Amino acid sequence: MGRIQQVFYMARTTFLEEQRNKRVIMGFLLGMALFGYWLNYFIQYALDVGEPVNILEAFIVVEHHHKSILFLVVGWLLIISNAPFIKRNTYLSLCRSSRKKWNAAMLQYIMIQAFLYVAGIAVVSVAVSLLFGFFGNMWSSPVYHLAMDTGNHLGVKYNISFPWVNIMQTMTVPQAFMITLVFLFLYLVLIGFLLYVCNLLLKEIYGILIVFSIQISGYLLQQEGFTNLSLMAKAIPGYAIDGNGGQWKVIVLFCVIILILALISLWLIGRVDFKDEVEEE
Repeated sequence: MGRIQQVFYMARTTFLEEQRNKRVIMGFLLGMALFGYWLNYFIQYALDVGEPVNILEAFIVVEHHHKSILFLVVGWLLIISNAPFIKRNTYLSLCRSSRKKWNAAMLQYIMIQAFLYVAGIAVVSVAVSLLFGFFGNMWSSPVYHLAMDTGNHLGVKYNISFPWVNIMQTMTVPQAFMITLVFLFLYLVLIGFLLYVCNLLLKEIYGILIVFSIQISGYLLQQEGFTNLSLMAKAIPGYAIDGNGGQWKVIVLFCVIILILALISLWLIGRVDFKDEVEEE
């Protein structure tokens, strides 16, 4: 079996084992429920306006809502809270392959779960919007009015906002949908890799506390207007899209941080003592 095949096989095995874990199932359900909470406000607003929305807009609007992305990470942390996913058969995998290959497989597993988490949320938003929406490049009238609500009157009334005229001016709805999906995916991967690295160094509880503290501090910095210092704010495309390719700078930044965390894990994995770290199955 080649190196790439070994890595893929270990990632696949971890995925199949973890998908039966109640904690992982609850993480996905919690993420859907938290997203659905804010989605409900947008749907109610659209119904009150009485005009159809683009079926891709719900995902864009809800992901851009500051409180929504704050809580979406809670479900994600529940899914990956037991990183680095050490089980009884881990030692056999380490012996048959190597620590570096096993580490690559765990990172691959985190990326797979992040994609499924984001894709699941996106599919739910589109499925709900199909009931009263349309598909196309055009932005809908309800979202346009929401973006033009400079006094935030609609935001206060419906508890949902979308003050991102810059997105509507520079992107079609499918383009905004894809860039929003990419931003959220990369942010979750970054959070997942960071937790993985922290847990290689410390006990799981400390890793969770560190990552959650970064999430909370990012939210507070965003609320105070220091969006350039907030990782969470950078996961919201509206802050980066400026008509001059600002979104690509954030994507590159996320990829660089993810790569650095992957390299740190590669350096740490040879120094980790896995003794007494086996999960309860």
